[in-house]
Amino acid sequence: MKNRNRKLLFLFLLACSVTLAATGCDRLKKEPETEPPTEVHTEAPTEAPTETEPPTEPPTEPPTEPPTEPVTEPKVLTAEEEKAQETQYDTLRTVYAADDINVRTQPGTDEASEIFDSFDQGESIVVVGETPNWYVVDVEGYEDNGYVSKQFVSDQEVAPKTEEEREQLANGTAPDEGGETTPDDGTAQDGAAAPESTPASTDGGASAGATDMEYGIELFAEPYPVQATAGVNMRQTPAQDGEIMNTISSGTSVQAVGTNDRWYKIEYNGQTGYVNKNLFAE
Repeated sequence: MKNRNRKLLFLFLLACSVTLAATGCDRLKKEPETEPPTEVHTEAPTEAPTETEPPTEPPTEPPTEPPTEPVTEPKVLTAEEEKAQETQYDTLRTVYAADDINVRTQPGTDEASEIFDSFDQGESIVVVGETPNWYVVDVEGYEDNGYVSKQFVSDQEVAPKTEEEREQLANGTAPDEGGETTPDDGTAQDGAAAPESTPASTDGGASAGATDMEYGIELFAEPYPVQATAGVNMRQTPAQDGEIMNTISSGTSVQAVGTNDRWYKIEYNGQTGYVNKNLFAE
């Protein structure tokens, strides 16, 4: 009996053990042990590095030269204004004609400033004074001084014109006031319109003979041609204040019938008068 009870008790206990074991396995199957979830540490998103442009220097403007003042033409003054500012030198000064240049009675180019002589290019000029735009010059053989434009005078020696250059001038236009050209249109050298022709003295008249004697005009045995190198005034007497009878255009040939040291006596268009020798070429 006892053995039977023990056997039943053993079987009961064994059954319980089996039941418990089976239950535990099911629980294990149904609820597998899991580790507590761990938070994934994520790095904060970083912005992609952006390339920065290197600092640039501000553009530099190229150095500019200081503005130069425009060259201005000499201020035009009247003869009276020029003479009001005239100064005389304590010592004489020598300059040179940069071109063929006229000598005038007044510092200007109007009708009152008559041409009475000229200097050839390269010729030395004795200066005794000046105005703003003109030199006061000593002219050999004349008591009064004359005026030449400063524009056409050089402090350095200038080579004279060649014979070829003279011939070209005689065939074309000639310099007026040393640089401006006088067109071959019958105008006077100072730009004034040619005066109307007046009756001329004839070489056989008493008046002409007296004028020739007064100014030392020697008549040639035979007339010969000379050619104007500029527009020239033809005068009734061989003097700077002689009345203008006519004008002779540059390049015009006339017949010279007599001369003194500064003037030709000529025949032109049926008239007889006097012209400055320096404005003619043989």
